[in-house]
Amino acid sequence: MATISILTGLTQNTLVPSADALHLLVLNLMPNRAVTERQLANVFAQGKQDVALTFCLPSTHHINKNATQIRQAYATFDQVEAQYFDGLIVTGAPLDQLEFEQVDFWPEFRRILTWRKAHTKGALFICWGAYAAGELDGVFHGKQLAQKISGIYTTDGLTMPHSRYFTIPLASVVRGNVLAGSQALGATLISDSASNSWYLAGHLEYQTGTLRAEYYRDLHKDPHTPLPAHYFDSDLQPQNTWHDQATQVYTSWLNTLTTARRQAHG
Repeated sequence: MATISILTGLTQNTLVPSADALHLLVLNLMPNRAVTERQLANVFAQGKQDVALTFCLPSTHHINKNATQIRQAYATFDQVEAQYFDGLIVTGAPLDQLEFEQVDFWPEFRRILTWRKAHTKGALFICWGAYAAGELDGVFHGKQLAQKISGIYTTDGLTMPHSRYFTIPLASVVRGNVLAGSQALGATLISDSASNSWYLAGHLEYQTGTLRAEYYRDLHKDPHTPLPAHYFDSDLQPQNTWHDQATQVYTSWLNTLTTARRQAHG
């Protein structure tokens, strides 16, 4: 297993990055930040490439709960802006029912996406992060949905949890390669060499019970919330059918960063 050094964040550890570790900046916009930190660390730990994770937040983002603790644990983008990283990850966020201009940190988010072109070798955008970044990068035009896509879906052999109020219609993809997708679900994974970025519509980092927790949270708000598709067995126990593919996709993305690093150093 790989060694995962967590340099900032609620789950920060004391592991010193190895000489060949890839340094990743993670803009963590998920509300359960410690959970997301552990999910990403667990996925990377399944591979062979050592990784050092720096978790950060937009300076202009309003935090609803435990703001003081989170601000103390996290770097702000302003604090890391002068640094260089091998890669950038932008997580999902419960923002896909808002217009982009309604997001409190939207101007800073635009600045981060511009910054990453000179300060990273590649980026991975997840769920809302993909929806927003793909629009700003001119890769595709997403579409908001009134009904949530929730469940485990397989497109072009890629099995992945989905939890979103948007889709990326295949016809809206302007450039890049659609690595997985369908007419019903839209594009679910796009790679774009022009921006050195991958856009992932779902949540491969989710652990077995994550969608279950989201379902019961939504059920508390709306008793008519449908079950996540293709997820529970006959005893209403969640089934993890995406673990191996999560490792494969994340490893493949890390390999692009390793290749870019080698090319940069001749």
